[in-house]
Amino acid sequence: MENSNWNKSQENEFKKVIKKFFDDKISDALKGADDPLHIGDSLADLLKNSDEDVLEIITPRAVRKWASARTFPKWQQILKDPQMIVELREIGKSIANTMRPLAGNSFASWVATILNKYLEQQDIPLQALTSGKVRNALAKEFIHKTGKRGVRDYKPDIDIVLVRIDLSNKPVAIISAKTTLAERIMQTISWSRYLKTPILLVTAWETFESGTNRERVQELDGVYVCNTKVKEYGNIKRFSKIAEDLRKFAR
Repeated sequence: MENSNWNKSQENEFKKVIKKFFDDKISDALKGADDPLHIGDSLADLLKNSDEDVLEIITPRAVRKWASARTFPKWQQILKDPQMIVELREIGKSIANTMRPLAGNSFASWVATILNKYLEQQDIPLQALTSGKVRNALAKEFIHKTGKRGVRDYKPDIDIVLVRIDLSNKPVAIISAKTTLAERIMQTISWSRYLKTPILLVTAWETFESGTNRERVQELDGVYVCNTKVKEYGNIKRFSKIAEDLRKFAR
């Protein structure tokens, strides 16, 4: 939770400073350039070489925004050591990179566990699978491109396959379980247009703040949010309302 060490005025000043930094970087790079497009060839290096300077600007802001009154003096000592600032970034990246797949895999597993418990209680002839022969075979069916080097391209991320256990585990739907959506919304919609198998999207958070995305996901067969604060709209519903779809697939 943010604390009171940072206010709106400081945030506005920070935005000005960071904008000026990047504006100056590109301006300096373009000075004397015969062909500006050649500078574009090296933008990746320009960004990479700016890392340490950017860290010195953004880290104090992060500390002031998030450090508690008790730990703030200790963070001030850390900020005096440039090496610790660099290491702090790498530590943060390591934590984030470790937590992201852990959260994603656990979320899909939790969703499948809940669904299977419900299906068993209600005696519905369906099962949610996160692995196994059926899921792997379905994935192979979705190979749609083989490149010159044998590169294979799959359409969807198959997190969960919903199968009819009374029909020899026939797949009846794909469930895409995501802790965050961000850039994946259009990918999932594209898959739904390509595949004949229904795609349900289960997400941890209400990620459809913009009216555009709320309309876009109406193309999907169902969108279920694992958050009691979800603003339901069209096929965007609270997770517990997935029961109707489950019964439909069992008919």
